[in-house]
Amino acid sequence: MDPMTKLEGVPTRDQAIAGMAHFAGTGPFGKTCGDCKFRGLYRESAKVTWNEREQNFVHKTYRTTQCQMFKKLCGEYGTPVKKEYDACKYFEAKKSQ
Repeated sequence: MDPMTKLEGVPTRDQAIAGMAHFAGTGPFGKTCGDCKFRGLYRESAKVTWNEREQNFVHKTYRTTQCQMFKKLCGEYGTPVKKEYDACKYFEAKKSQ
């Protein structure tokens, strides 16, 4: 709960969630981060192995639940984003397969 006066259209401190590109709840009504195409990105592991056949170093990749839009806007990786969080203004629906 925010002790400050609530202004119409201004997000509260409770809506600011670390790792999200914008305030939670500013996206389409009823949508969550789990429905968004920007949730989840691939990162390279810090561990490097030598590939004898290709004669170079190889990083393994893994998928995270971090926000791609946060990375694009801030230039750094954010904290993982839970799929239950209310969508932000950058929400774009996943493409159906």
